[in-house]
Amino acid sequence: MQYMRELLGARFDEFLQAYANKPRHKALRVNTKKIGANEFAKMFGGELRPNALCDRSFYCDVKPSFDPLYHAGLYYMQEPSASGAVAAFAPYIGKRVLDLCAAPGGKATQAAAYMDGGVIFCNDPEYKRVRALVENVERLGVSNAVITCATAGDYRRAGFDGYFDTVIADAPCSGGGMTRYEEVPYSREIVEGCAARQRGILDDAAELLCTGGYMLYSTCTFAVEENERNVEYLVSLGFKTVDIPLKAGEERGIDIADARRVYPMNFDGEGHFYCVLQKTRDCDCNKNPARKKQVRVRVGGLELDAAEIDKRTVLPIDLPETHGLNVVRAGTPIFGDGKDPAHALIHALPTDALIKFGTVELGEAAAEYLRGEELHMPAPKGMLAATVHGYALGLVKSAPSGSGDAALKNKYPKSLRI
Repeated sequence: MQYMRELLGARFDEFLQAYANKPRHKALRVNTKKIGANEFAKMFGGELRPNALCDRSFYCDVKPSFDPLYHAGLYYMQEPSASGAVAAFAPYIGKRVLDLCAAPGGKATQAAAYMDGGVIFCNDPEYKRVRALVENVERLGVSNAVITCATAGDYRRAGFDGYFDTVIADAPCSGGGMTRYEEVPYSREIVEGCAARQRGILDDAAELLCTGGYMLYSTCTFAVEENERNVEYLVSLGFKTVDIPLKAGEERGIDIADARRVYPMNFDGEGHFYCVLQKTRDCDCNKNPARKKQVRVRVGGLELDAAEIDKRTVLPIDLPETHGLNVVRAGTPIFGDGKDPAHALIHALPTDALIKFGTVELGEAAAEYLRGEELHMPAPKGMLAATVHGYALGLVKSAPSGSGDAALKNKYPKSLRI
């Protein structure tokens, strides 16, 4: 509070009132890789209030764990202020994207929804956080993701200097913007330590970006040392700030007009900071050629163009070489254990391919499916995609039961069951 009093001066009382009395706001972000925002709103049926910072984000109070639409990957729960950063960055997202601190996947999957082809590297240096990242990337159908557990320095040692045209640095921070509802240890020493750690990350991140490439730098803290001072540090490394539209609920950064700050007294959300920067310094651009071994794979009623990586067939076909990186998963696997299709593949297939593969609409039985129960209903024989409103939840194996219905063996992964 003392830090915020010094930062805001006469505005501190307004901040304090909002900090103490405003309710916590929750929002979902529609996954437009699978469904349009208008179509989703009609399907969802409940009250959805638009978020001024992101036209794909809506305020609502929903328990996603029990909602089949969530398990079908149609939306992601994302703090309202956080969704504004990538929405502002969207016009600058290219074909070779790196999210350096991606877990649990909010900004990475949001960026992927704005991409038109290319590849997105979703990285987190802490392995215990990578599992949630993998699950969210799968559920939201991001087929062009390479998931790694590494540091920015590891990427440099693996030869990725100058490779990326887009870098998202949602830096580990002191978390001051989240203290309204999270127990966050906070002190000036922690702020200074985080700022130094962030500069270390940015030293390497700056080298991974090609000349003319764009970086999104963001935090969930109010501290100037971690925000504006680090933007100035990037400028000293050969970057320039980019002015982005100023939306309702945002205000300009302190001493940096192109940066954006979000405070709870101005917006129905928590504290956030973001700035878009472009690398102007010349460097060698590394194209890192795509893998050459491509194969044609048949799965169900589909024929797919795939790449072969470590004896596994995956989508898409134009993944780059990743030697030297700790790769958790490259692309989307086509097969799981044995000859069965992979759970991730079913989420990655577009609607027309899903129909060719074969589907069974679960309707109200979707909740039973998510609990791992065996179902009985009319269905063709064989491996099918179990759907809700036409969107895949996972797999079932259908066998005729003799009563006109089929017994559907539940293939929903045990780790995901509710």
